Amino acid sequence: MAKMTLRSSPAKNPDHNSPLKSQVVQFRSCFPDGTIFRPFDSSTKSDCISDTRITFPATPFQIGFTYPFPVFTQSLFTLTGLCYIQAMPMVWRILFTLEHIIEQEGVDIGMSELSQLYNLVSHGSYRYLFKSKPHKSHPILKTTKTTPTGGITINLSHIQESPATQERIEDFWKLDPAIRTYPPKSKDPVEVSSTSYTMSSAGKSSKSDSRFSVSDLQ
Repeated sequence: MAKMTLRSSPAKNPDHNSPLKSQVVQFRSCFPDGTIFRPFDSSTKSDCISDTRITFPATPFQIGFTYPFPVFTQSLFTLTGLCYIQAMPMVWRILFTLEHIIEQEGVDIGMSELSQLYNLVSHGSYRYLFKSKPHKSHPILKTTKTTPTGGITINLSHIQESPATQERIEDFWKLDPAIRTYPPKSKDPVEVSSTSYTMSSAGKSSKSDSRFSVSDLQ
């Protein structure tokens, strides 16, 4: 019987009628009958992997994601083997903005393009964030107030590029900086999910059978 837990930052006065609780109720239908939803166990480690339980952070649902996650976002976790709770909030903000760019701006971005924009960096307790390439401008602006330093850098550039990768990267850098700023602006804001987005890049996000080295993440 599958169990799903939700990790949220501690609050002094938790609001039991918060939008986050409504999100939990809303995506119950995305899981099989018999799925058990329960509060996050603070003793659970960030790199916890279980055959019967999956833990979600609160951040993606607070900023506008719903579950199941879109193809591009899910591809990152599938290819790296990262658990959802291992991604720092800035990772979710970057993914959210990139999903908006894919859908609203028509720029095809997949894992090979992402690997040209960012490295993954450990941030303690087996948690990870994105770090822009050395001597490069920040691809997505205003996602965090701090610049990651130290830790273990995982270079993603060994992902196999498609013939169009560099062309797509050039299209990305031509975007107005306002479009590359979190939170993205949209005339018709929608929740980001695999059901609400047509995800024109669905086939491109998994265009390579390459895998990030999971051993690098341990």
